[in-house]
Amino acid sequence: MKKLLLAAAVTLSTPVHASECDDETVRDVDGGGSIVVLQSGSVYNVNPDDMRDMAFWEAGDHVLVCGDEEMINTDHGAEVHVTPAR
Repeated sequence: MKKLLLAAAVTLSTPVHASECDDETVRDVDGGGSIVVLQSGSVYNVNPDDMRDMAFWEAGDHVLVCGDEEMINTDHGAEVHVTPAR
């Protein structure tokens, strides 16, 4: 229940509506948190200013990818700015 409430709070606090976000799962976090690889095969570069928020991200975490510019980890409540790597 706590995770559900946290996910709802994070989703509602973001300017992008959840309907514009895709549910994904993290496959890997590389480069000290600078790269996120998703189960779908998508790869994203994390904004250097947000890398400190990546400390607890790990494989299996559930994320919302919003408009190829924002990623929200619904397991940890962290939000980072990203750009597609490929």
